[in-house]
Amino acid sequence: MELKTPKDLAIKARMLGKKTVSYSQFSRYKTCPKSWKLAYIDKEKSFDPSIYLIFGTAFHETLQTYLDTMYTETAVKANELDLGKILMDSMRREYKKVVEECGKDFSTPKELGEFYNDGIAIMDWFKKKRGAYFSKKNTELVGIEMPILCETDSNPKIMMMGFMDIVMKEHGKIKIYDIKTSTRGWKAAQKRANGDQLRLYKKFFSKQYKIDEKDIEVEYFIVKRKLWENCDFPQKRIQQVRPASGKPSLNKVMRELDSFISNAFTPEGKHNKEANYPPVAGNKYVNCKWCEYRDREDLCPKKERIC
Repeated sequence: MELKTPKDLAIKARMLGKKTVSYSQFSRYKTCPKSWKLAYIDKEKSFDPSIYLIFGTAFHETLQTYLDTMYTETAVKANELDLGKILMDSMRREYKKVVEECGKDFSTPKELGEFYNDGIAIMDWFKKKRGAYFSKKNTELVGIEMPILCETDSNPKIMMMGFMDIVMKEHGKIKIYDIKTSTRGWKAAQKRANGDQLRLYKKFFSKQYKIDEKDIEVEYFIVKRKLWENCDFPQKRIQQVRPASGKPSLNKVMRELDSFISNAFTPEGKHNKEANYPPVAGNKYVNCKWCEYRDREDLCPKKERIC
């Protein structure tokens, strides 16, 4: 069975008699256990369409197509690609899919055009500076959207699933890239908050593909839609963030993952409906800001939220 989508991974896990968890599940639980319970046990999921998600998905496809062509063919061929068409077609396809799912338009031609132009500006800048980020010398493309489907240590009935955007082999070492789209890049708080995804990918890539952890590096490849106006210094469209991923960092995130699995699932791999799932609002209700249940008093009363 070819594993191309999260659904494919879930089906494969079910065929093995197991359940899957993803980084997004773990991150939601870590932020607010109540939110995770409402979404995954109570099935109170609501879909909040976003132009940011549409653009992010489409830009991933565009950059991945460029890199795939560059490494499987030539850089000249990659530069000849009609990246504007690839981006536009992908944005249209993703937008149509989401509209069919939510039943309404949620953006405007002006907004879609702005995001499209931002994507073109990023790719134009990237093509000029590409050699500073991706070279063919002593480097090979291992895979794009490489799947992870691997048993967790704390419960063999639970499997970690995910897809890695870009996996390269550089000077004999594996490097896992995760592409992120951002308005103007990540600040310190975002860097601190987003390291766990690649730490988990590193840990489970090592386990699944039998690669020593010390031979795996990780990097967030962050593309900026906007640059600061009237800036006194040259700005880059690309921001590289390499989170700490040594033994202490990996052990810490694995302990947190084990705690999530042990609390949220039974030894048989079923959802643990009897566990405690506190609503954690965070300092100044920061966790509630983007939560889909922030205004659902019937599901998550504000007076019960822990600050």
